[in-house]
Amino acid sequence: MSTHSCPTRRKFLAVFGSSMAGAPLLACSSAGQAPDPVGKVDAGLASSYPVGTLEPVGNLPVAIGHDANGFYALTLTCTHQGCNMAQQGVVSGTGIVCRCHGASYDASGHVLGGPAPDDLTHFAVTVDAATGALTIDGNTHVSASTRTTV
Repeated sequence: MSTHSCPTRRKFLAVFGSSMAGAPLLACSSAGQAPDPVGKVDAGLASSYPVGTLEPVGNLPVAIGHDANGFYALTLTCTHQGCNMAQQGVVSGTGIVCRCHGASYDASGHVLGGPAPDDLTHFAVTVDAATGALTIDGNTHVSASTRTTV
């Protein structure tokens, strides 16, 4: 197992930039940042979220959305370097932008641009039929197309 670490971009360019002319370019990459753990989260009442909304749940790194197909939840942990986009980002029904390094996602969490390597992780959503209360289960990952209807 290799124990090397990737140099910073600045250090890489300073050390290898001019001395490697004509040599093959070597690069480091890493998998996207995993979502921060959130457990089970009370997301309020379904009636509070009209179709077309996507909102962070407080300052937690999780959002609840409502589109034409139902309710969904996704992490707000940027896959680039793990910034909590509920605190350091812009979240709306039109998409998500990380203010740390400029990554952007559509409202379903698919990468649109910036340094983010992966789409955002989706979580299971349940609704209490009697009260309309929504609960996000951050321990259960689901497909990005999964929706919960009321």
